[in-house]
Amino acid sequence: MNTHRIRTFSTYVIVVTAVIGSAAALGCDIFGPGAGIHVVSGANVSDTVLSTFTPPLTVQLLGHGGNPLSGQTVYFNTNGIVLVAALDDPGFAINRLPVITNGNGEASVFVEAKQYAGTGKVVVVPPSGESVSLYFKVLPGAPARVRVDPIDTGLYVGGLEVFRPFITDAYGNRVAVSPAPTYQYQSLSGALSITGAGKAMGVAIGHGSVSVSGMGFTDTVWASVVPKGRIAINEAYIVATNLDGSAFDSIPSPSFGRTLDWSQVTGTFVYDGAAGLTLMDTTGHAHVAITNPLMRSEYYPRYAHDGSNIYFSGIDSLTGCWGIWRVHLDGTALEHVVADTVSCGPYAYTSGPAPYWGSSPSPDGTRVVYVGERNIPYIGGILRVRTVATGADTSLGVAGAFPRWSPTGEWIAYDSLGNLMLIHPDGTGHQVLLDRRDGRTRGSSWSPDGEWLLYAGYPYYGCPDRTTCFTGLKIVHVGTGLTLHLPYTATGFLSDGTWLR
Repeated sequence: MNTHRIRTFSTYVIVVTAVIGSAAALGCDIFGPGAGIHVVSGANVSDTVLSTFTPPLTVQLLGHGGNPLSGQTVYFNTNGIVLVAALDDPGFAINRLPVITNGNGEASVFVEAKQYAGTGKVVVVPPSGESVSLYFKVLPGAPARVRVDPIDTGLYVGGLEVFRPFITDAYGNRVAVSPAPTYQYQSLSGALSITGAGKAMGVAIGHGSVSVSGMGFTDTVWASVVPKGRIAINEAYIVATNLDGSAFDSIPSPSFGRTLDWSQVTGTFVYDGAAGLTLMDTTGHAHVAITNPLMRSEYYPRYAHDGSNIYFSGIDSLTGCWGIWRVHLDGTALEHVVADTVSCGPYAYTSGPAPYWGSSPSPDGTRVVYVGERNIPYIGGILRVRTVATGADTSLGVAGAFPRWSPTGEWIAYDSLGNLMLIHPDGTGHQVLLDRRDGRTRGSSWSPDGEWLLYAGYPYYGCPDRTTCFTGLKIVHVGTGLTLHLPYTATGFLSDGTWLR
C-alpha cells in the first residue's frame, strides 16, 4: 500500500491516496481515527463493460479528532470510461455528481462502466479542493464478433495482403481468447485469391472481398485491385502515392491550392494558391507563374498537353470581367482566349469565376472546352468548344462544370449535378458514366492512357453500402464503368487528385 499525507487546511486534512488496496475495498479504516477522506468500500474493483461495480463507492469525510463531517458536498468526477450515479437513481449516470455527506460523514455513489474497456477513474473532491483518485478496471464483454485488419485496402495484380483477425465483444473491445481461434478465409470475388492462411493475392482488376470466420462469427474485408499508376492529391500540402497506396510521399507546398494539375512534359505541378497561379516541382520548389499586374485573380489552371501553356479562369483589372486565359510557363504571352460580358463588376474578383468553372485544352492544343453562357444554379453553365486560332465557338448543348478533355481526344468528361458525364467533342455520344445521384464529383483527372478517370467521391443521403458511400478518391473505367475506391484517401481532406503516370 502506498499512501502519504498532505498539509492541514483550516478544518480538514485530506489524504491523497495513490493506490487504494484491498483493505480499503473491504471498508477497513486504513488511516486510523485521524482527519481526512477515508475510502469505506467500492474501490479497486473490476467488472465487465456496462456493469455496475459492487459494492457502491463510499467515502467518509472526517474532521479534526476523527469527527464525521455531515452536510458537506463531495464531488465525484470521472474520466468517461466509467460514470457515477446516485444511489436512489441508478439509471441516471453522469460524469460529475455532487453528493452531500450524511450524519456519519459518508457519501456514496454507484460506479457504472460504459461500453469501453480500459481503466476508469473517479476523482473524489471534497470542499477543500484536494482530491483522491480511485481506479476501476473495465474488462471486455463476452466474445461477439470477429474483426480483421485491414478492413479495406488497395492492391495491384500480383500484390499480397496479409489479414490480421481478432475477436471483440459486442462493442469492439478486443477479447483475449485462449487457445487462439482458427480462422477460415474465403474469397467472395474473382479479384482476389486466397494463397494461404490469412493471405490474399490480387488476380484481376476489380473490387475484391474476403470473408473471415472464427468462433462462429464472420467478417468481410475489401480490397480494390487497381491498375498501376501514380497520382498526386491536393490537401494542405500535396501528397503523391501509387494507386495501391504504396510509396506515399508528401510534398510541402508554400500555400494551399484549390485546384491541382500536373504536366508529364515539364514534370511540374500548377495550382491556384493564395499568391495566384503557382508552379512547383516534386521537391517543393515553387514560384508564381503570373506577375503581370493586369490579372487580379486566377482559378482552375490546366496544362496544355504539350506543356507549353497554362489555361485558367481569370479576371483582369482592365475589363473587370471573368474569362478564359492562357499564359506561357514563364509568365509571358498572356492571352485572353474567351472574353465575358456577364460575370463583371468592380467586386467580381472577390468571388469565384462564375459561370466560368474551369476549362481544358484539347490534346493537339487547337481548341479549348469551357463553361460558358449564364450560370445555371447547382449545375454550372453550357459547355462550349472554342478554336483558339480563329475564335470559332460552338455549344455542346449540355450543362455542367469542370470539363476535362481526354488525352486521346475522344471524350470530354464533366460534372453535372454530381453525375460524371461523357460527351464527344462534336456533341455526340452524350452519356452518364457515373450516376452519383445527389452526390458530388468536384471534377476529374484522366489517366495518361485515357482509360480511367480519377475523381473525388462524396456520399449522398441514404446511400446503400460502403462502396457506394465511400468518401475519398475513386477511379472509374471509361469503357466499362467499373468503379474502384482508393481506401487510403478516406481520411483527412484528400481531394482534387491529379494523375501523374
